[in-house]
Amino acid sequence: MVGQAVKRVATLALAAALTLSGAHSSFASSSLAAASAHASAPQDIPSVHILAGSDINLLSSSSAIPIRIQNDFDLDVRVQVHAIPLNGRISVPEAIEVTVPAQTAITAKLPVQATGVGNVDLNVWLETFSGLSLNSKATLHINVNPGAETAILIGFTATVAILLTFGVIRTLRKRRGASA
Repeated sequence: MVGQAVKRVATLALAAALTLSGAHSSFASSSLAAASAHASAPQDIPSVHILAGSDINLLSSSSAIPIRIQNDFDLDVRVQVHAIPLNGRISVPEAIEVTVPAQTAITAKLPVQATGVGNVDLNVWLETFSGLSLNSKATLHINVNPGAETAILIGFTATVAILLTFGVIRTLRKRRGASA
């Protein structure tokens, strides 16, 4: 808010300086008109945009990344969600199409494939079907570790097998002790 006020004052001061210095009057009046138009521009223009989220941990080799999309318009909007990773640790096969209901936010699921291990920044943006970009790019931070899912599953299975084996051995020993 303070930055906007400073811009307004600077623009008006420039327009006044041009007017007082004898600059061409049509240029000064157009600068003054532009300054007043800028000063009265609304800040709450409805839009369709991506909402910021927390870092994402990708533990499998293929998954769907959640992307939260907000629609501020009074009508439903159909958009395409595009993404480009900044390195080769993940790949995005294709853009997805989603319909965002009026005055709501939805979570779109963007399919990705893990090809490496490490951190990835994923640039995501929205486009109309005519190719018009709806907003600036949002960056999602993703920690990719596709082998973790397998390691967790193997560890869990081994733990269950060991506990089951000890349980069976204990039960058999109790039966032998009771029958003797």
